[in-house]
Amino acid sequence: MFHFKQFSLSNSLSAMKVGTDGVLLGAWAQPADASSCVGVLDIGCGTGVIGLMIAQRYPDAAVTCIDISPEAVEECAENISRSPFAGRVVVCRADFMDYVAGRKFELIVSNPPFFTEQLHSPDPLRAKARHDDSLPLAALMRGSASLLSPGGRLALVLPAGRDDEALLEASLAGLNAVRRCRVYTRDGKPSRRTLWEFASEAGCCAEERLVIQNADGSYTDGYKALVKDFYLGF
Repeated sequence: MFHFKQFSLSNSLSAMKVGTDGVLLGAWAQPADASSCVGVLDIGCGTGVIGLMIAQRYPDAAVTCIDISPEAVEECAENISRSPFAGRVVVCRADFMDYVAGRKFELIVSNPPFFTEQLHSPDPLRAKARHDDSLPLAALMRGSASLLSPGGRLALVLPAGRDDEALLEASLAGLNAVRRCRVYTRDGKPSRRTLWEFASEAGCCAEERLVIQNADGSYTDGYKALVKDFYLGF
């Protein structure tokens, strides 16, 4: 069991375990207008960590979590039922490639499968969760663009090595980068992840930088400020 300040997560059935990527996105993603964040979609929800973090941050938001894996959906449903946000968060099994929502969303979030190497995990569930042949980035961008409400935002976490691809696929889907945060494990090391926010309207892209650890291994003030409402130790 993984314990946060306001909820706890079972972390055994889903192939996508609770990790730094999801926590970063759940703490960082934001709608254009917090007061109008009434509909949120979490694509590839896994344990539900991102959706529950968003529900904690935005008390008026109704969060829909979807995942292609029945094991993930089962575990996410259990985690939601034990949380204080059970009335505002739902989960359903769905393949985003065929997903029909029947509504638009002010915020869409996803920690998508992003490995493109030919070598797959021998565990088929983990392979599907981690390799993007199950949900190519182009399909994620196009599908999300069609589901965003006017002024809506799509927030993703991706490897830093896919920055150019992310910009290209977003452009082809009619989306523009409006916010980007380069994430570094330690100062002086190369960026490993990028947090992205895309929107249909054009505009300047706000550039941010987040370092997780100081040289001595302690957590930076910026990282602690970002996750302090969630991690028990901060």
